[in-house]
Amino acid sequence: MKKNLLILFIALLGFSTAAFAQSRNGLKINEVMVSNETNAIDEFGERVAWIELFNSTHASLEISSVYITNDKNKYPVPLFDVNTKIPKRQHVIFWADGKPSRGTFHLNFTLKAGEENWIGVYDADGKTLIDEVTIPANLGIDESYARSEDGKGEWEIRNDVGEKYITPSSNNVIRDINDKIET
Repeated sequence: MKKNLLILFIALLGFSTAAFAQSRNGLKINEVMVSNETNAIDEFGERVAWIELFNSTHASLEISSVYITNDKNKYPVPLFDVNTKIPKRQHVIFWADGKPSRGTFHLNFTLKAGEENWIGVYDADGKTLIDEVTIPANLGIDESYARSEDGKGEWEIRNDVGEKYITPSSNNVIRDINDKIET
């Protein structure tokens, strides 16, 4: 009997660990701006490069202990910060300013304008790649590189022309009509 309980406990522990690890796969790099001159401002009043992550799941997602990296430097998202729990289908901005002493959402690396910038997000083990993107070198000043829809779709350059809105901390698709009201 004790042997069966032990096997059941180990199986439940394995399933819960797998479910936790699997939920992090819902963390997506959603939009990136390398050269920010007139766009989003951080809490220190500065305009720096930023990386938007999106929780594509339908549950809250704790991202402390994941790594955000540009391949040369891995930034571990700190433990025990209440702000690292992203609500379902929501966004969070990380500032690529090379000043991690400014707080949880300030990375230890910068992005370089006029060059390709690779960005990756790794799970807590530092080896399991959750998501990645290569930002093209031709990304201009105040242009972002974003998914066509939150957490999915093709990557595209956005410059606020037409419906290619730059949307830090917001949905990549902005709906300006309500279909129910229109009907």
